[in-house]
Amino acid sequence: MATVLHLKPLYRAPPAPQESPAQRRVRLGSRAAVWLFTSVFALAAAILVAAIATMLFYKGELVRIGPDNCYIGEAPANTVAFSSLPLGHRLVYVAVGIARATPILMMFWSLRALFAGYARGEVFSAQAARRFGRVGAWLCAYAVSPFLCHVVLAATHYEIDKNWAHMASLQAFILGLLVFVIGQVMQVGREIEQDREAFV
Repeated sequence: MATVLHLKPLYRAPPAPQESPAQRRVRLGSRAAVWLFTSVFALAAAILVAAIATMLFYKGELVRIGPDNCYIGEAPANTVAFSSLPLGHRLVYVAVGIARATPILMMFWSLRALFAGYARGEVFSAQAARRFGRVGAWLCAYAVSPFLCHVVLAATHYEIDKNWAHMASLQAFILGLLVFVIGQVMQVGREIEQDREAFV
């Protein structure tokens, strides 16, 4: 006759913490934000590719450039068809377009990574603070890119559109600087919290 013994485990893992309604809202909202910024990133990349293709291969008169702006359709008399520019000149403007669009693309990608971390529960982590700071850094890069491109174009005498100074760039730089600093503050706060946990 066999005897069966029922032994209780010596260690029982603590139950998984329950997700609060606020945490659930943050997770679900962050998932929606990931889809949003993925879509916006894809749209911005598609616009950049279309703009590059237009600058290189479009042969019509519809796209024009002048000292105040680029135009599609109706344009002032002091503009020229972009397709009439020499290939070298068009290639320079392709490089300028890439230089000005890259910070926008990277900002959207950084926002996507930030909210993907939030969706995984990485809200007050060191990684989240770094991602937050990257968003601010790319926003600052977006703000200064028109000026840097203006300096290079003016120095090389390729500049046609001289309307580079915009109040929106200053606003974007200030906002980006604030976001970057907040990311640094979040990192410092996380380090203080880790030191406190280690001390206890």
